[in-house]
Amino acid sequence: MARGFLSGAVVGAVIGVSAAGLASIMADKAPAPDMAVDAPASGTAPEASSGDSPQTAGDADLATVTGAPQVAKPEADDVAVLDDAGTDMPMRPETGGTSGIEAPTPPEAESGVEVQSDAPVLPSPQAALPAQPDADKLSISTEPAQPLAPEVAADSGFETATSEAQAETAIVVPETVAPEADTPSTDAPVAEEDTGATPLLEQRMGSLVDRDDPPEAEPAPDATVPQQKPIDAYAAVVEVDSFKPMMSIVLIDNGADLSGGTVGLAALRSFPYPLSFAIDVNLPDAAERAAAYRAQGLEVLAMVDLPAGATPSDAEVSISAALDAVPEAIGVLEGTGTGFQADRALSDQVVSILDSSGHGIVMQSKGLNTAQKLAVRDGVPAATVFRDFDSANQTPTVIRRFLDQAAFRADQEGGVIMLGRVRPDTISALLLWGLQDRAERVALSPVSALLKSQVAQ
Repeated sequence: MARGFLSGAVVGAVIGVSAAGLASIMADKAPAPDMAVDAPASGTAPEASSGDSPQTAGDADLATVTGAPQVAKPEADDVAVLDDAGTDMPMRPETGGTSGIEAPTPPEAESGVEVQSDAPVLPSPQAALPAQPDADKLSISTEPAQPLAPEVAADSGFETATSEAQAETAIVVPETVAPEADTPSTDAPVAEEDTGATPLLEQRMGSLVDRDDPPEAEPAPDATVPQQKPIDAYAAVVEVDSFKPMMSIVLIDNGADLSGGTVGLAALRSFPYPLSFAIDVNLPDAAERAAAYRAQGLEVLAMVDLPAGATPSDAEVSISAALDAVPEAIGVLEGTGTGFQADRALSDQVVSILDSSGHGIVMQSKGLNTAQKLAVRDGVPAATVFRDFDSANQTPTVIRRFLDQAAFRADQEGGVIMLGRVRPDTISALLLWGLQDRAERVALSPVSALLKSQVAQ
């Protein structure tokens, strides 16, 4: 029972509080704002309200506006004015004729400006032809007079030709007069040996027109100009297979006994393929050795070692002496000692000398072989040695192996030069290698043919 009482009290309190809040809200409502509308006057001014202050509206009243402007009803557009559109074109102007138009009167006062008119261009007068000379006054003779014959003294020994023999001038050349001696008189003629022929000084000269022309003498050959270059004139005559790469073998003669059986001239002459021989120019019998090889049809070279520190001027003397020591040499082999490539200027001088003399050059391999390449570029037959195969007294077996390598390289480069010496082991190795198959793959040729092939490439 007490619980029901408390519940009713709480509900009643809530309802009372709610009613009180609603009443408070209704009582505190703000009044509506005053509104005053000023409408524009349309003839008469709006009536003023009583009092100076604007009319105050109530909570539900609205302000009454008087004197509102009246808007007229719009009228429909009138398009009647467009009926004459396009007819108001401008009138064509009237132009008069040219009659009555006169030139403007020039100003009486000078303006200081001078008007120039174009005058007609007249043709220029032609120049008068040069006066021709009178034909009667020509001073040029087409038939000049012949020169007068010189006066000849009666005792001069000359006989004048007669007028009938003017076509053939007979001139007697005076005889040779002996110098004055102790003879009492000079009138006695000098005795002449009777040779049966007309003396030369008394021969009569024929006419310049009908005398026979003497036969022209053939010019004598100049002995200083060689008919062929040494590399062509002194080369061994051997047929070379042009379809195979060339391989040349040069043997140095350091003074070998050429009368022996193994390395003698008889054995070298009958060798199965061609060999070339380089003779040391310092040998006392270098010229005799060169002549002995040449007598067997073998070609030779002059081996040259220039002294250390040689200058280009020294090369002139050394190369000249070397070629004199080995006559009929086809070229020069650079020695295995100091050679001539120690200095660029020195090697260039040697190449220039041999180019002028017509000889070939076989150089030792040095770096990039620049000297040899420059020589070939200048048209000088030049090549380098591929290998010196017996400089350390190699055995025949080692020599044959070197020759096999050279044949392989010849197939790649088109040609190689092998350098050896005239000694029994080398000759024996060359004979045995010539019988092998590797030797059949190359064209064994004289070194002159290989040198010339380098220039032709």
